[in-house]
Amino acid sequence: MENSSKGRTEKLVELAKVQGDFEAQVLKGMLEAEGIEVAVRTGVAPSILPFTVDGLGLVKIFVKESDLEAARVVMRENEEARSAAELELEGPASPDELAGPAEADDDPSA
Repeated sequence: MENSSKGRTEKLVELAKVQGDFEAQVLKGMLEAEGIEVAVRTGVAPSILPFTVDGLGLVKIFVKESDLEAARVVMRENEEARSAAELELEGPASPDELAGPAEADDDPSA
C-alpha cells in the first residue's frame, strides 16, 4: 500500500513548455505510450486564446521526478525522428544538384 501512496505524492517537475494545447496533447500521448504519467497545466483557456502570443498560452508539461530522465529520452528520440523525417521529405537531390556546378565545355574530347 505504501508504494501506491508514494506514487501519488511524488514530486512533479516541469519537463517542457510547448505552444498550445495540440502540441501538449501530442507530447502527452507519446509519453503516456511509454508508461510515463503526465500532468498538463495552462493558464489560459483554449477557447479564449488558442495560440501563443508573447508567452501567453504556453502549456507546461510535468512528469514525476523519477520519470524525468526517461521522458527526456522520449522527447530526444522524437526530435531525432522528426528531423530525419523532415530530411526524407526534402527528397533526394536531383541529378543536376549531385553533379555540382556546370563546368565549361573546354574539353574537346567530350
